[in-house]
Amino acid sequence: MRNFKMSHITAILSLVLVTGCQQAQQGLFPDDVMIIVDANRDGRAETTNLSDIALRQNASVNAGAIILPNIGDSEHRCPDSGSTMTDDELEQCHDASDNIARATENFAPVQILPFPEDTQSASLTVDEASQEHVRLFALRGKNWEYLESGAALTDDELRNGATLGIDARDVVRDKQKWSGTVTLSIEAVSASGRASDYAQLHVAPVITYNHTEDAKMVLSSQSGESANHKVFIQDLRKAVTESGLKTPVQLMSTIDNWAQDYVEFGYVSMPKANGERAVIQIAMRSPQPGRVGGRAVFDFKGPGFGAIQLGGEGYHQVDSFGNLETVPPYSVGGSTYPVGRIIYGDAGDGISPHQDWRNFFASQEIQAPIILDTSWLAIGHVDEFVQFVPADTPRGWKMTILSPKRLISMLENAVAQGYGDVLAYSKPGHSQRTISDILNNKKLMAENTLAQQKIDENRAVLVKELGLKEDEIIEVPGMVKQAFFDEEDRADFAKVDYKQPADDMKITYGPGKLLSAHPGAINGIVIDESHYISPQQFGPVIGDVDILQEAVTSAYLKAGLEVEYVDDWYTHHAMAGEVHCGTNTIREIGNNWW
Repeated sequence: MRNFKMSHITAILSLVLVTGCQQAQQGLFPDDVMIIVDANRDGRAETTNLSDIALRQNASVNAGAIILPNIGDSEHRCPDSGSTMTDDELEQCHDASDNIARATENFAPVQILPFPEDTQSASLTVDEASQEHVRLFALRGKNWEYLESGAALTDDELRNGATLGIDARDVVRDKQKWSGTVTLSIEAVSASGRASDYAQLHVAPVITYNHTEDAKMVLSSQSGESANHKVFIQDLRKAVTESGLKTPVQLMSTIDNWAQDYVEFGYVSMPKANGERAVIQIAMRSPQPGRVGGRAVFDFKGPGFGAIQLGGEGYHQVDSFGNLETVPPYSVGGSTYPVGRIIYGDAGDGISPHQDWRNFFASQEIQAPIILDTSWLAIGHVDEFVQFVPADTPRGWKMTILSPKRLISMLENAVAQGYGDVLAYSKPGHSQRTISDILNNKKLMAENTLAQQKIDENRAVLVKELGLKEDEIIEVPGMVKQAFFDEEDRADFAKVDYKQPADDMKITYGPGKLLSAHPGAINGIVIDESHYISPQQFGPVIGDVDILQEAVTSAYLKAGLEVEYVDDWYTHHAMAGEVHCGTNTIREIGNNWW
């Protein structure tokens, strides 16, 4: 016997075209085919399916059979973040952490064909690089039995074939260390000699949600006994309800105020029979191991829900997940991204984001990262100046992007109409600076000129990578200022009643110095194709109308989004964040990644 050749495939496919599938089901396959996997990704490993045969020996993210990282907690046996267990111990508790068959519905199917009568033995081997990363089981009777690499098939399995299941113990974290491609080999011994066959499978990538997928749940942090935060949560819950989401806002078990930053939600999935799919949602801890609030990811563990840590070092702000957004699905230049692409910001210091972050998201492959320049920002997060929102267009979404020049133009028009003496900020007690004061501040105008230049550079990168047209871009007015240094900032910060849970820890900020002057509208929550939640603007009020807030409302209406506003001034804005920074979402799953 010999390894299956592509010439066999060509001959079989040609014969099927002439004679039909019925003959294919009567045994046209060469004798050297022993292993069948779900290579055509229809949820079945079928001995009668020619494409499962043809594609079985070359698995990758883009083709071939898929393995699911089976890291949920189907039996609720894993402790939560309140446990005395270490972070690593909590992460390592999941359905595939030992050799007991759990969540077997997540096994990838493998079929072993019956062997010739003179076959004496056959053994299964997992390639050496993958042995510690996957589990292999045989269905014997009604029970799944774990198989070590090199295990022998039973006499019954030699005569009648075998049903196997395989899963992964972990996601792919660094494809340079382990690619996620698994080779399952079989070697049979008979009176006439030895024969071998193999098939490949690839571990499913971790996919992040995008804003064309409706929010199922909005989350925030407990933030201790903060009076301001309690009001923020009340207002947020009201806005979420008015946006039509029936699931109430959930609070994560941490006083870390920045719910967007310490966790990113995503999922792994693979096809099942009848068009269904197996899904495990994943809470990803930011690569900030010194950030205690990140332990909240372990509270999400349960059936179909796992949690992972992304390594990292210390507490660098650019390693927060406010610095990660997802472009929705699109096609450009002959390339298609069925679940979109991620974007994140490079702080320009050579170390941020952490290499563990870079390796992880590059290793998922299917959402190939686009890297932007956030070196000009104090916090350094992409969610401070760009987002993607659903819209009734051929591609199904538009890009919104911060525009200082648009707000400056609005203020100049207000001065021309005689409103230069109107307060630039309508937040009670914040500032007595007028619109004219703002425009005459040469330092502030220079900062916004720099910000606009950097935004335009990032915009050009995204236009090129995404193939965007001008009518697919919405400019959202907003200005920036130098962070943390003026008297008004210090006065605002004095009114904050939130204590950072790790005040004794060194937090490293980005090399830039700029952040939002008014609350950043672009830093809000997309609920669905019709509803958006923004921080309240507190811009200049002319004729009983906040002209900045009115302009923000008008901007989002260009995408068909109605805006609800929440006051986040003393809970987030005064500490260099906004509504998006202080919340998170778990979303519906849209397109299949495969």
